[in-house]
Amino acid sequence: MGLLKRYPSFFTFLMAVCDSLAVLGAFLLALHLSRVETVPFEEQFRECFIYFVAFVVAWCVVGTDQRLFASRRDDRLANLLYAVAKAAVISLVFSGFAVVFFTRVGPETPFFPIFAVSTVFAIMAFRLVLRLGLWALRRKGYNYRNIILIGANERSEHLAEVLRERTHYGYNIHGLLEDDFERAKRFSDKFGIPHLGGFRELEDILLNKVVDEVYIFLPVRSHYETTTSIAHLCEGIGVPVRLMADLFPLRIATSKVHHLDDVPLLSLTPIPEAQWQLTLKRAIDLSVSSALLLVLLPLMFLPVAVAIKLESRGPVFFTQERVGLNQRRFKMLKFRSMVQNAEELRSQIAHLNEADGPVFKSRNDPRITRVGAFIRKYSIDEFPQLINVWLGQMSLVGPRPPLASEVAEYSWDQRRRLSVKPGMTGLWQISGRSDVTFTEWVELDLAYIDSWSLTQDFRILMKTFRAVLEGRGAA
Repeated sequence: MGLLKRYPSFFTFLMAVCDSLAVLGAFLLALHLSRVETVPFEEQFRECFIYFVAFVVAWCVVGTDQRLFASRRDDRLANLLYAVAKAAVISLVFSGFAVVFFTRVGPETPFFPIFAVSTVFAIMAFRLVLRLGLWALRRKGYNYRNIILIGANERSEHLAEVLRERTHYGYNIHGLLEDDFERAKRFSDKFGIPHLGGFRELEDILLNKVVDEVYIFLPVRSHYETTTSIAHLCEGIGVPVRLMADLFPLRIATSKVHHLDDVPLLSLTPIPEAQWQLTLKRAIDLSVSSALLLVLLPLMFLPVAVAIKLESRGPVFFTQERVGLNQRRFKMLKFRSMVQNAEELRSQIAHLNEADGPVFKSRNDPRITRVGAFIRKYSIDEFPQLINVWLGQMSLVGPRPPLASEVAEYSWDQRRRLSVKPGMTGLWQISGRSDVTFTEWVELDLAYIDSWSLTQDFRILMKTFRAVLEGRGAA
């Protein structure tokens, strides 16, 4: 098994070949299940084989981008299977569109849906068997990596505990280097890991022992020069160095290394950075808002506009400056549901405010017109914000955009609501809407940011649709 460690490019090639063989099996199965007796087999084979070729090409590209051909020994099984399924679906979408676009025809048989399902399951099954097989080998002492720990402290102790519990990761802690011998002794007694000496012993160990990786756990401020010299030493010998990324005691921010040209940057971000998901989110926003605007313009916009104009003087739309992503200002659109001079009257009815915090909500707001009360109950007044979504100022799902005056009263933590694009609906909408307090509102928004996913967006949209039909919680 040492071959895989010494020749990672061979491992990558082998994984790609095995994945392709799994896809070939799925292709032959789909071809058999979708067989049409009246169509010659050779003709059906030629028609469908292009899908196999296109998928394999797309899979190699997407899989490389998602690091599915690299060694992922420390990945949880669920994370790996999710990544494989996600990459397979993306590859199917791209390959399907590519074939239809360039050939202008699609298979007349139900081949592609069968091929899609069987391909996802085939690749996932192969990767599952491979991962379980590697785990079994590593538990028996094969395909392991020798590592050296630099520094005895809470962080290195935590890693030692993780590796001791998860032997299937295949890491063997060869020893510990620490200048403080009392601290090193406590560490060695606790984990049974030999103390190989002080930091200066590393060069001799690297030259005479089999070491695959070096893990540095030294505080940067007090051991900057030591860390630098260790990194240079490992670089010269060709041994990878792992420097603990949690350099700062942040609660929710995740760290990633990015490159700006040839400049390495450590990114600490408390917001989602899944670029392909964010790109897909924007594509969904654009397509859904475009479709709804085309449908709703003749069916709803015109009748609502006429009703508003017939009841009271003033414009059909109410525009208000709101604060969006990273404090960008934009004009948010709504159907006007109040009298024309509503903003001027707000100070006179401040005593009717039922909301806590820097927001104004009142169930018995005298400024609301009869038409306004109806369109508010069913959230029809919010529909023009589809234009804001189409323009990219808002999203379908996200924290509601606040007023600048409200933002001025935010606490420092509450300003994190502005770290993502605001939305037409969010967790607050399906949790009581106007019935929730301001503090609960903010907590729901922050919870949404911390756990964001496209699946969560879909659930929120479905629950929002139900809440709107029931007219529940609207102010």
